[in-house]
Amino acid sequence: MIFKHWFEGGALFMTLIYLMWVTVIGLGFIFWRKRNSTDRLTLTRLNEAVLFIGSLGLLVGILGQVLGIFEALRYMSVNVDVSARMLAAGLRVSLIAPLYGFGLFIFSGILWFVFRNLLKDK
Repeated sequence: MIFKHWFEGGALFMTLIYLMWVTVIGLGFIFWRKRNSTDRLTLTRLNEAVLFIGSLGLLVGILGQVLGIFEALRYMSVNVDVSARMLAAGLRVSLIAPLYGFGLFIFSGILWFVFRNLLKDK
């Protein structure tokens, strides 16, 4: 299903979002591993990077949707015979990248919140 969504959602934007998922998870592991041994400034920067990349993932997903809808509207302006079924399928496909970006944003926000509380206790 991940590969199907990668192909349907647009290879460029979905690849960027998947790379951001891997980056956020990797930064989370780095933060967790270094939470007791590293100085507070480094941990704060790692935590801010988690939230920034999550926010960027949401924006990349929305950009992918906007460009997809733009292309669909361009196609519809040239071809007057567009069925409701085709329009609904196109709208479903246009929501894939923002859905993954929004999921990344929620995950990184939760991770940021947990790590922020760990930093307060330190």
